Amino acid sequence: MASYTRILIVLTLSSLPLHQSSAQELIQPKSRGEADPCGFPDTSTILYKAAASANWGYGYDSLRVDLQRWSASRFVRIDSVGASVQSRALYLLTIEDTSAPPAPRKRIWIHARTHPNEVQGTWVTNQIIKFLLSDVSLARGLRDSCVFNIMPMYNPDGVELMNPRENANGIDIESNWAEIPGEKEVQVLRAQFMQLMSTSNPIRIALNMHSAYNCTRYFVYHAASGTSPAYAAQEQQFIAYVSDQFLGGFQPWDYFVSWTTGAPTYYPESWFWYNSHESVLALTYEDMNCPAAGDFDITAAAILAGVWKFLFAPVSVASNEIVPRSFALAQNYPNPFNGVSNLGFRIAESGYVTLKIFDVVGHEVATLVDEMKAPGRYTAAWDAAGYASGIYFARLRAGSQTKTISMVLLR
Repeated sequence: MASYTRILIVLTLSSLPLHQSSAQELIQPKSRGEADPCGFPDTSTILYKAAASANWGYGYDSLRVDLQRWSASRFVRIDSVGASVQSRALYLLTIEDTSAPPAPRKRIWIHARTHPNEVQGTWVTNQIIKFLLSDVSLARGLRDSCVFNIMPMYNPDGVELMNPRENANGIDIESNWAEIPGEKEVQVLRAQFMQLMSTSNPIRIALNMHSAYNCTRYFVYHAASGTSPAYAAQEQQFIAYVSDQFLGGFQPWDYFVSWTTGAPTYYPESWFWYNSHESVLALTYEDMNCPAAGDFDITAAAILAGVWKFLFAPVSVASNEIVPRSFALAQNYPNPFNGVSNLGFRIAESGYVTLKIFDVVGHEVATLVDEMKAPGRYTAAWDAAGYASGIYFARLRAGSQTKTISMVLLR
């Protein structure tokens, strides 16, 4: 949604593609403070043209192949709910277990690929679908208790025309919602929202899947000044639930704050706010739009775990259903800090793990973890009471792997 010039070249059409880039020298992002945080590449570069020519690794034909595969599941119904400017079908998946005992189901809406170059949002969405069709207990619980409506490609014309953000008419359909009647794709989506909101189980959570140039995962937070204190509290709760399932994977809720001077009228989230207020939690999710993007399956599982906990808390989610595939130590939070700071870390293999704190000259000042650990995500807290202000270092070691971060203690 803001300009950027980092390019992603994708070399496969699989759901979890291999991506490579040597375009580090092209990174020239605009300020994160702009109202619209997504981005598009400099369309004059060779790297842009190479990436776009492969539809950033996932085109309309790729979607149709996946639709055929997903339709084999008894939990899936696929409908064509309208057409784009160039008459490409807009497909909607409905996922639920209709054999489960009848009960009011919570409805979750997800749509992706509004901006064609933000394919990472599609990969997360496809992994959400894959998870929901799996046999883990969280997936079974979600299918029994919820109904998911998922539109995996909202702007197929833009994808096929290799447009960075626009549809076939050259319009950014993300911000076309204040126009009447609006672009054809917006009309289709609005009609779906109106229809589903009139059912006995209207949409409760609506997720708009994007990816941003600044190479972080985050939700766009709508300030209380543009919504309400009750809505803001819901946002914070949901983001916390998701983040707890992927420690260090998501930025905190206040990383990107929007609607600070009121709610705009031209986004899909605006439509939900003005029509439903606190009854629908409508959020934009931004994945990592950069060569470092990955862990789409872990991200998807964390989002679904957050959905479950938000809708059905305090029921807990089994953490072993989201097994990390990599070793990481997240930046402590808060940082700088003046008392207790939390450190999230994850390990992919069983082994002996240590997490120690060192001062600026390398003296060990605290040991937070010193034991065998199974694969998983963990949090350790350092109470720095009694320590002098300054820079400290946390070092995580698991087998032959180490990771060190710096922390700032302020008194």
